[in-house]
Amino acid sequence: MKERSNAMSTRVPESTSSSQSSAGGKKKESSKAEYNVEKNDSGCTSAGLKTWENPTPRQSSAISSVDLDLLQDAFVTACRRMRRPRKLPSREELIRRGEEHDRLSLQIALRTYAKKNNMLPSELDFLEVKKRNLIVEGGKGYVHFNFLVKDILDDTSSLFFAEIHPDCKKEDDVYLCCPLEDNDCGNCFGCQRQALDLRHPTSGYLGGHQDVCFPFMVLENEEEEE
Repeated sequence: MKERSNAMSTRVPESTSSSQSSAGGKKKESSKAEYNVEKNDSGCTSAGLKTWENPTPRQSSAISSVDLDLLQDAFVTACRRMRRPRKLPSREELIRRGEEHDRLSLQIALRTYAKKNNMLPSELDFLEVKKRNLIVEGGKGYVHFNFLVKDILDDTSSLFFAEIHPDCKKEDDVYLCCPLEDNDCGNCFGCQRQALDLRHPTSGYLGGHQDVCFPFMVLENEEEEE
């Protein structure tokens, strides 16, 4: 055994067997790399790779027991954080978020209506939602609304109908927005099952013309049944 400065080295060949050549019977040197297993002053072992291109062993950095303890603690902490249950919003908070989303969506619908009718958006003021219903038809979702709108110029309010995308964020998500006339009585199969009192214009809306089974229940109707 040969002493080295601050380390002991033991040569461990990867393969101790040698092959005999069929022609000359001479030993054929193995072309595989060899490893030097070294032990430093702290008692940790590390492998130094020795190659034929560079016969000087390259010592890898040793991992101390302190480093392993820190790594283990970090792993345990991360696992506990992942297992910690997330606090879900309350029913009241979900309702509040839904109402805020509806308000913002209908304001977009009113701006779309004002633009098409050469009006200023400031001339119309959203007041409140009277009825809403989500329907699914042909793989697409539609939300139908009845809501009150105030005309700022003559200080009167009227009932509007809107059909929008469930995640309305821009004017292209507004399919229809218009005031309802007294004689409007459009038929909607989707609203007949969930919101019978929701009024529709005679024509112009996209969803609700097919008599399909609607699989969802809107939140407001669930509260009424309770």
